[in-house]
Amino acid sequence: MQAMKRFYKQVSSDASDAGWVIKLDSRTVRSPAGALVNLPSSDLAMAVADEWMAQGETINPASMPLFSLAVTVVDRVMSQQMTLIDELASYGGNDLLCYRADDDDLAGRQQQQWQPWIDWASAEFNVNLRIATGIMPVTQPDAFGFKAPLQKLDVWRLGVLHRAVSLGGSLVLGLGFVAGRLDADQLFTTAFLDELWQNEKWGRDFEAEDRQNHIRAEFDEAARFLALLPRHHQAKR
Repeated sequence: MQAMKRFYKQVSSDASDAGWVIKLDSRTVRSPAGALVNLPSSDLAMAVADEWMAQGETINPASMPLFSLAVTVVDRVMSQQMTLIDELASYGGNDLLCYRADDDDLAGRQQQQWQPWIDWASAEFNVNLRIATGIMPVTQPDAFGFKAPLQKLDVWRLGVLHRAVSLGGSLVLGLGFVAGRLDADQLFTTAFLDELWQNEKWGRDFEAEDRQNHIRAEFDEAARFLALLPRHHQAKR
């Protein structure tokens, strides 16, 4: 969404046949692709309405993370659901947590913080992931088992999951995050264990730290988005 001058005075959230919509004066908000933005809960609709109301003379899309994620779901996830499921399942076939370091100290931390999630994936989804040392790809014959839990997610949670996995590199951690088994801070510190260890060992890199802070903020907003979704929501397929 490009920046534009504010053209409205009032913002409201109203119930619709398909959920809740946002109105700017009398105009119903649409996505960048022109689709009506029907949100799945009144809580999310009110939070998105607050983002619109908080805009100044110029609308700043960067200050509207909830709306941004919502329209990503409307324009991309709803129309490409099976493609995204295949893409996410491919992350499971090459999950970050499966690759351990040669350095004994780092490998010990990876074993302590990552292995419980590998064990969880095995118990929860019957997906037994193989562990490798180094960066050479390892074949994961059980990775197809991730498709079933992915197909059970509604489009809103699937959108959050895609955001979390794209940023963090781990489908297993993303599934744990969407299931409420770890929060945004735990997701970040676990997914970025290697980088944080490098920071400890060699000192901070300011560019890397800026990137990490940006990712932390995105995880926080994804967690907020999740918290505003209804507990049980069946999106139209």
